[in-house]
Amino acid sequence: MERSISNASSSISLVFIILLCVDFFEASLKASATTHLFTKACNLCEVRDFCYNVLGENPEANRATTRHDLENVTIQLAYSNYTNIVRKVLKVTTHEPNPTFKQTYKECLHQYLLMKSDFDFIVKTLAMNGDMGKATEGTRDHLFTCMSLFTQSPDIPNPIAQDNDNVASFLELIRDISFIPLI
Repeated sequence: MERSISNASSSISLVFIILLCVDFFEASLKASATTHLFTKACNLCEVRDFCYNVLGENPEANRATTRHDLENVTIQLAYSNYTNIVRKVLKVTTHEPNPTFKQTYKECLHQYLLMKSDFDFIVKTLAMNGDMGKATEGTRDHLFTCMSLFTQSPDIPNPIAQDNDNVASFLELIRDISFIPLI
């Protein structure tokens, strides 16, 4: 009787160990697939370094298992970046004493405010599995209009030059992820 209890206990322990190994192996495969998706996306996009810098530290991006997941994370990060820039441009515009500079900052702020509906359109396009390249065009147009204000007036300081570059990189990343073969 003792021997059958001992054998049963050993069998249960062995089954438990096998189940743990299978669960660990499954989790390992999923993590590998996730890393593969994220890595493949960054390796194939035009803004590779930017992709790794922005998505590499993001847990949701690292857990993304589909293109849609990765696009959604990227759009959320881009929108968060956009709202921070709007606040920055508003603050710069409000505190600018030079009327010429202030006017340029106001015009740039106006372009950024127009981007809000463009970002809403990008989100809707993702939900409908639409063309992300076309969805980003409106945002890109407003961004380049803002950037050109500073190109046309090189004497005006551009406190958002790096921010503008980041928005452009986000838009390129969104577009790239939607077009590159990830599977």
